[in-house]
Formats: sequence, structure tokens, C-alpha cells
Amino acid sequence: MRRLTCLILATVLAAAPALARDVTGEVGYRERIALPEDAQLVVELRGPAGIVAEARIQTKGAQVPLRFAVVAPDNGDYSLRGAIFVAGRADWVSAQVPVAAGEGPVDLGLVPLTRPSPVAFNDRMICGNVPIQIDFLDGGARLKAGDEAIRLEPLLSADGARYGDNATPPTEFWGKGNFARVTLKGTELPECEMMIPDPILPITLRGNEPFWRLDLSETGYTFQPTPDAAPISGGLPEPYASADGLRMDLATGLVLTLSRTICSDTMSGMPFPVTAKLEHDGRTLSGCGGRPEDLLAGAWQVTQIGARAIPAEVELSIVFDVAEGRVYGKSACNRYNAAFTLTGEGLSFGPAAATMMACPDELMALEQEFQSLLATVSGFDVSEAGTLDLRSGDSSVMLAARP
Repeated sequence: MRRLTCLILATVLAAAPALARDVTGEVGYRERIALPEDAQLVVELRGPAGIVAEARIQTKGAQVPLRFAVVAPDNGDYSLRGAIFVAGRADWVSAQVPVAAGEGPVDLGLVPLTRPSPVAFNDRMICGNVPIQIDFLDGGARLKAGDEAIRLEPLLSADGARYGDNATPPTEFWGKGNFARVTLKGTELPECEMMIPDPILPITLRGNEPFWRLDLSETGYTFQPTPDAAPISGGLPEPYASADGLRMDLATGLVLTLSRTICSDTMSGMPFPVTAKLEHDGRTLSGCGGRPEDLLAGAWQVTQIGARAIPAEVELSIVFDVAEGRVYGKSACNRYNAAFTLTGEGLSFGPAAATMMACPDELMALEQEFQSLLATVSGFDVSEAGTLDLRSGDSSVMLAARP
């Protein structure tokens, strides 16, 4: 009887319509600075799985405050960020604004915008469903798609900034204000749109073998070259682009370069989202920074268990809600949720709670295998191509990709 009740409840919940609701407000800033005609307002609504709704508004000469409206897919907890882009750069950005769970529309009022920190990776775009990264440096550009970085040189253009690799088939980037066109090895992608940059600061960077630590914040930096050495502090200089990433001359004999590439800690094997290169007194030191949980956050679709590929039509998903320390998704048949723990030593999952729907035998068997293997996970890695590798000791348990 209990199982029958669970089956009926699960069916009712699965069939229940989502309670979508309007989220409105306006963005503005205090400075008396006029926006140009081609400025664009971008508003992103995010949940644990990533962006769930967005608004892109061409200002057409309108000035702040600017109204916006997005539609939340249900009545859950979300957060909202806004930014105004001018000539392809985020000139004004907001902090994360919580959108608390509840029924009915919500008006956030005025969402304040400020100038973004110059220490930011302000170079991400989305072209249809293809994310790209573009860095402008040394008179040229570097385009990154997946795990491949392609060096581009300036091309003649009467309209916008155009770069290409002069290869066959060609890769080209053609930037026009807040939009861009990208041809990737002969394939023209849908029109690219800017994404709101994630803040870098504050951040702690660490090296090992040898040890060093560098803390960066909006107010400055503190460098600890060895555990026993006196720290070195100062203000943050203006960063500039280099062939290796975002570069800052902190002090005489102390130069830092940051890049948004996966960095693996040599002691623990833990992956980090930022790679650091520190030039100190004639030595070049390497290190990692950022939060490993940022690599996990959001939705993943399991593509492989052991050596066996998962058919695309099978929904085997993992969504990391890093704010709550939980994962949820569909395990081929039923929906599940569980706690996860991420420490400096690794990643682990707690016991899962799940619905109790009946499915075909092959899906039930896959579900049981997935849940059993999830309990064995002790660590993870993320490739430069964006593949999540959940591991048990030195062995790969399953692979997943962004949906």
C-alpha cells in the first residue's frame, strides 16, 4: 500500500504544471553618465542548474533606470544579475540579487549597478548553445571553443573587429558591438551574445612544491612567499591582456598572470577553475585558485558509466546545488536527491532519496548501477573540454557533460 501511494504521488507530482511567475524590476546607477544608443541590458535569472531565464533589451537611447521582466519557470529560489553592455564590454554590473521562493509575481525594485572590477574575465559568449571565449591580445585574438584554442590575426573589415586564422576551413571572429559572428573550422555558428562576467575577486591563489600564497581583493593584495617569510602587500594595478591570460605587475620582481583554465593541485589532485603563474625574483611559480565547487555547479548529463556509453534518449542527470550542498536529478527512471560533501581531499555523496516509479527492466538496472556507483565516488576532475569525470580512487566511475 505504501509503495502504491508513493507511485500515485510521484505520478501526480510529475504531471503537476510548473507555477511560472513574473520577476520584474529596474536597474540603475548613481553616476551621471549617459548610455550610448547601442547599449544593451542583459538580465539573467539563475537557479542551481544555471540560467533558467534571461532578458536582452536594446536600450535605443533610453537611460537608467531601465525596466526589465523575466519569467521564472516555477516558484523556487533563484538569483538575478543584471549588466549593461557597451561595445561588447560589461560597463555596469549588479551583484547577485536573491529571488526568494514564493507564489505570484515579484518586483525587485531598483537593482543597483556599479562599475565592474577591472580584474575580470570579460570574454565569454554564447553562440546558440556553443560557449566560446575570446581574448584580445598582442594585436590579435585567441578564440577558445571546447578544449581547443585558436590564434587569430586581424582581417580587413569595414564594419566591426574581424579576426581569422587564414586556414582551410577557416575560423573567424567578427565582433559588431554587443554581438559577434563566429565561424568555427568552416561552420558558421548562430549569432553570439555576451554573457555577464562572473567576478574573480576576492580570490586566494596557492602554490605547492614550493609553497606560496597570494590573496587578491578589491583593496589590494597580500603575498606570502614562504610560510616563514614576511608578507608583501600593496594595491592592485590595472591588469592587461597577455598571450597567457590576465597579467598584473604587482611590484618590482612580482608579476601575476591569471587564466581561466583548469588547474590541478599537485598535492591533492583537486581541480580549480583558475590557473596562476607568478614571476617572483627570477623564478616562475605555478599555482591554482578559485573555488572547486564552481566547476561542479549546475546541470550535467551522464554520458558514460565505466566503459559503456549512455544513449542520448536516457535521462541520467546530476544537478549540483552548491549553495545547499545537494545534488538532484533523474537516474534513468526515478528522480533523486542527496547531499554531497566537497573538501580539500575529495568529493563524496550521501545516501539518496528517490521516487518509486516502475520502469522497464533495463532502465531499472541502469538506475541501480548509477546509484551504487555514485556512492563510491571519492573525487572528480574536469577536462578543458568541460567533461566531468567522477572518480573512485584512481578509477573513472562515470563521465558527464553539460546538457
